[in-house]
Amino acid sequence: MSAKSEYLTTKELPEITGFSASFFEKGRFLGYGPRFMRFKSSGRTGKVLYRRVDVERWMNDMICDPKGGANV
Repeated sequence: MSAKSEYLTTKELPEITGFSASFFEKGRFLGYGPRFMRFKSSGRTGKVLYRRVDVERWMNDMICDPKGGANV
């Protein structure tokens, strides 16, 4: 996938976020991280993709106010 693709694989996320691919793999199981899409085929776990806009929204949601410490 190109760097400007609307859809990102788990392996592409570390370049954008600084978090490891395993962070996102665990996050899908434990319920944290950006929204994702899973395309299943019979008998397989399926392909996982993230929309770039969802990754950017998730990162923006992590912005904290240095005075209050809470996410803004």
